[in-house]
Amino acid sequence: MNNAIGNQHKSRSFDSRFSLTRIFRNLDKLQDLLVFGCGIGLVFKMMLILVDVFAGLRSGMDVKEVTAQALFLLILVELFRLLAVYLKHHRIFVGIAVEVAVVSVLREIIVEGIIHMDAMLVFAICSFLVVLGGLMLVSHKVEGKIEH
Repeated sequence: MNNAIGNQHKSRSFDSRFSLTRIFRNLDKLQDLLVFGCGIGLVFKMMLILVDVFAGLRSGMDVKEVTAQALFLLILVELFRLLAVYLKHHRIFVGIAVEVAVVSVLREIIVEGIIHMDAMLVFAICSFLVVLGGLMLVSHKVEGKIEH
């Protein structure tokens, strides 16, 4: 009889130690740690880009290259903001992700130069930016209702 009670106690201990809730809670903590590590990596990358931009300005780097680096820095800042919001709320706000996409597209347009692009590519980029703008408008309305 005591042996049966001991086995039952061991079984409960095993179930509580390896329950799905506990496993997912630990995986969630691991995911938070990975996202935090990505944030630290982004900060270091941003510092390296700043050093590169200032060194380029001192040495007379091309204005186009400086602009590209500065816009890339803004993209990294937005990505860092996205990671920070995720760590705080455990969800991704679509508006921030859309802002990152818009800045990325605009960076490519500035770096490439719209004059050197094919007309169909310019039309496609404009259509993409209109869709992203609509998505940003909708996301701000929806996410504004969720926060209140």
